[in-house]
Amino acid sequence: MNTHKLCIAPMMEWTDRHYRYLVRLMTKQTCLYTEMVTSGALIHGDRERFLKFDEREHPIALQLGGSEPAEMAQSAKWGEGAGYDEINILACV
Repeated sequence: MNTHKLCIAPMMEWTDRHYRYLVRLMTKQTCLYTEMVTSGALIHGDRERFLKFDEREHPIALQLGGSEPAEMAQSAKWGEGAGYDEINILACV
């Protein structure tokens, strides 16, 4: 669970790794979130591109969206393996 007082919210097409790195240069007192990544993007797309981040971004959370439980579970494992501090689940119906 995130215990930071300030978090940079996930914003599609904004909180990419370049933006997160810039924010991290401004403060180390916040938790950064990725833009929402769908389980489908990780399964069928360029997984490395979607999961890549700079180690200096820690603490960082992956916001994962999807509706298929098995795909979400696999995607969360990939996020954990990539080194994210938190996996934030957004269930889409």
